[in-house]
Amino acid sequence: MKTESPWLYRYAIFVAFVAVIAIAAGAVVTSLERPIAEAPAAHINPAFEFWHSIIGSAAVLLMLGLAIAYRSQLGWIGFAAAVLDAASPHLSPILHAVLAQVFLGTVAGVAVATSASWSRGPEPIEDTWRPSMRSLAIAVPAIILLQTALGASYRYRAMGVIWHILNAMIVLLLILIVAVFLIRQFPQHRTLRPAAIALAVITSIQVLLGFTTFMMLILFPETSLAVVITSVLHVTIGALTFGAGLALAMLIRYNIRDARSLTGQ
Repeated sequence: MKTESPWLYRYAIFVAFVAVIAIAAGAVVTSLERPIAEAPAAHINPAFEFWHSIIGSAAVLLMLGLAIAYRSQLGWIGFAAAVLDAASPHLSPILHAVLAQVFLGTVAGVAVATSASWSRGPEPIEDTWRPSMRSLAIAVPAIILLQTALGASYRYRAMGVIWHILNAMIVLLLILIVAVFLIRQFPQHRTLRPAAIALAVITSIQVLLGFTTFMMLILFPETSLAVVITSVLHVTIGALTFGAGLALAMLIRYNIRDARSLTGQ
C-alpha cells in the first residue's frame, strides 16, 4: 500500500513517541513494584500509576485516530493491541508487556508505510541468500517478541532468567547476521542499509542494558535508583528493538524479491 502522507507520517511518529513514554512509565511502576522480590504493591506512589494510566489512555485514543486516518488493517491491529493492552495489566502482566510492544510495532509499521521512501516504490533486489532473507524478516520480530515474553515471565516469577539470557544471545546473533548481510551486500540501498544499522545498534544497546540490569540486581537493592533506571531503560529500549525489527522486516519484504519475480517468470 503506497500512502505517502507527510502529516500522517508525522502523526504516526507522534503516536509512537507517546507509546514509548507510556511503556517507560509502566516500566517505572513495575520496577518499583518489583514482583521478583515480592515487594508489596502498596509501596508504589499512586502518582506513578495515575500518570501511566493517563498516558496509556492517550496512546489508545491517538491510535484510534491513526487507525481511522490510515484506513488499513495494520492500523486497526495496532488499535486492537492498544485496547487489549489497556485491559490486560490485572489479568496478565506478561500479556501486558507483549501487547505493549505489538502496539508500538504496528505504529512503527504505519510510519514506515506512510514515509516518502516507501511511496517511491521498492528498489528490487534479488534474494539469493539461504535461508531466504524474506523468511528471516519474519523471524526477526517474532523472536524479539518471544524475548519480551521471556523477560516478563522472569520478572513475574513464571520461569528462571536462564531462558531470557539464552534467547537474548540468539536474538543478537540473528539480528547481527541479517544486518551484516544487508550492509555488506547492499551498501548503496537507500532504506535497507540504514534500517539494518539502526536495528543492530539498538539491539546491541539493549543486550548491554540487559546485562547491566542483571548486575545491578545483584549489587544493589531492587528498588534502588540505579536498578530502577537501568530496568526502565532496558524495557524501553526493548520496545524500540521490536519496532525497529518490524520496520526492517517490512522493508525487506518490500524490497527483496526472489529471482523468479525479478525475471517475470
